[in-house]
Amino acid sequence: MSDQPTSFSAPKGTRDILPPESWRRLRVVDVAREIFGRAGYAPVETPVFEHTEIFERGVGEATEVVSKQMYTFTDSAGRSLTLRPEATAGLVRAVLENRLDKGPLPIKLMYWGPMFRQERPQKGRYREFAQIDIEVMGSDLPAVDAEVIELGARFLAACGVDCTLLLNSIGHLDDSCRLGYLATLVAYLRAHEGELAVEDRARIDANPLRTFDSKEAPTIEVMRGAPAITDHLCTSCAEHFASVRALLDDVGVDYVIEPKLVRGLDYYTRTAFEFVSDALGAQSTVLGGGRYDGLAEVLGGSHLPAIGFALGVDRLLLASKELEEWSPRLVDVYVVAVGFRAARASLALVTELRRAGIGADFDLMGRGMKAQMKGADRSRARWAAIVGDDELDAGEVTLRDMGSGDQERIAGDQLLDRVRTKES
Repeated sequence: MSDQPTSFSAPKGTRDILPPESWRRLRVVDVAREIFGRAGYAPVETPVFEHTEIFERGVGEATEVVSKQMYTFTDSAGRSLTLRPEATAGLVRAVLENRLDKGPLPIKLMYWGPMFRQERPQKGRYREFAQIDIEVMGSDLPAVDAEVIELGARFLAACGVDCTLLLNSIGHLDDSCRLGYLATLVAYLRAHEGELAVEDRARIDANPLRTFDSKEAPTIEVMRGAPAITDHLCTSCAEHFASVRALLDDVGVDYVIEPKLVRGLDYYTRTAFEFVSDALGAQSTVLGGGRYDGLAEVLGGSHLPAIGFALGVDRLLLASKELEEWSPRLVDVYVVAVGFRAARASLALVTELRRAGIGADFDLMGRGMKAQMKGADRSRARWAAIVGDDELDAGEVTLRDMGSGDQERIAGDQLLDRVRTKES
């Protein structure tokens, strides 16, 4: 075994989240909890890995996520398990297993946590990535679609993200709706097969809708002339889509109809939507979702209409003007100790402030006063409470306003009241 020290780094496609970004990520979660919680959504947690079949059946074996991007392993009992590449299939499994679908409806859930996909790392896209979801299960009313989309729009606005909402309906899986459209689409693709990128030709039989997601220039050009699914919706789906649009108009959410928006997972039905931003360079999706009315049945449950969305926290932060430079102010008072006696007394003073609900910090490296004042500045404290031998002997504290530089000497027992008064 080598005695040479080994240098380790984070695996490709992963990274360490450090301050100040770590604070910004927590801020995103706080905004989500506030907005979605006030709309009746309850937090839920599920395992970071599930039985592989959950994703094969729920997401679709022909999707790129399942066929190419999943981290799958076999446990000691020979079971195939997969780190979740997305949250919805696992959430539906949890709802069915815990019989939430047998209780009061609708079920309104919110969720945040890490997802895992083995894809090519690029700006704002990692192999381990944080995601926030909301889901509503149990209702197929258009008002549910409109609520979910409006909440997404409000959340993005609260985070300072300038987006465009793309909206579509991909209908239901029956002969009079999407299946009929797929036959028309396949006929179109067959007629233009020689013009498609080679890697997209296999999708004609396996998953023709995925040709709309192609990044290959020849395929993109062919798909410009493809038939629109909105022209092939059944009466029920067309009326549902019209109602969703009318409700979005009622609540002032602007949208652009995009007939070629199909989303990348097989479980979607009817409403599909994406919020896209130019802040990441080329127009990129920040938040996306749609209906998945048949997913519960695919996973062995009863019919449970549902809709939800997911947003990637990394991409959100890249697109956010509001959060770009945001960092919290958590320390109100930074205690600066000058001399051995004051250094010994500083922990008691900091503890008193903290127990009174005031954010407080102090030097733990034995630095001089100048370095401690730099520490106070780095902490973004409002005030520095300076304590030296003179202050200790007099039972006083010098309180400096870190913004203006003004300072005053006050009795030590007045510090709490003075800080509280200045805060208000």
